[in-house]
Amino acid sequence: MLESLSIGIVFILYGLVLFLLPPKSSKSFYAYKTTSSLKNERNFKAANAYVSLLLMVFGVILLLIARLTGHFLTTGIATFIVFILDLYSG
Repeated sequence: MLESLSIGIVFILYGLVLFLLPPKSSKSFYAYKTTSSLKNERNFKAANAYVSLLLMVFGVILLLIARLTGHFLTTGIATFIVFILDLYSG
């Protein structure tokens, strides 16, 4: 069960890093970089703030799924679904 919780924990930790220590420039290795976010500084900051919140929310959702089911496979499928939904939400 511990491995099924790790995906959600990683999402939450990465979201916290982006939220508490936002990247100063687009050259930061942990920044969220897309074509539209790199167009200007305002877009870059907004995109990184938005992604940090999404990561934390989806991390909590994944933790709940892992806790309720206790199966890594279910959590892996949920991660894939969250990834696909995130692609279409942007």
